[in-house]
Amino acid sequence: MVRYLHSVGVTESRVVLVTPPPLWEAAWEEECVAQGHRLNRRNSVTGEYARACAQVAHDCGTDVLDLWTLMQKDDQDLSAYLSDGLHLSPEGNNFVFSHLWPLVEKKVSGLPLLLPYWKDVAEANPECSLLGQGGHSSAT
Repeated sequence: MVRYLHSVGVTESRVVLVTPPPLWEAAWEEECVAQGHRLNRRNSVTGEYARACAQVAHDCGTDVLDLWTLMQKDDQDLSAYLSDGLHLSPEGNNFVFSHLWPLVEKKVSGLPLLLPYWKDVAEANPECSLLGQGGHSSAT
């Protein structure tokens, strides 16, 4: 994925890889059994994927958000982050945002604005604010 992005002009400095979150096996097993299946994932295997993702980020020179490690730090309660043991809950999504946004902000803070700030767009004639005088540009 990183090589592909690089091939289309996205530099490694603009990429953030995100590891999978941990698997809360007990809750996911309950979900699987309720669906008539056996437990089909293990947190240890998810950890292998997370470590591989972090290694790829290191090898490629990109940032990584290691959810697998961060969410298990200090024996945090995974039930707060995972609604069914596998999928993120609203609090889990907030956790991702709170850790991802600083990485993204660092990457985009120096980019120029291509359009005016929303408060600077004229309500009566937004085309003029967005496209310049006359509402469109034309070659003369």
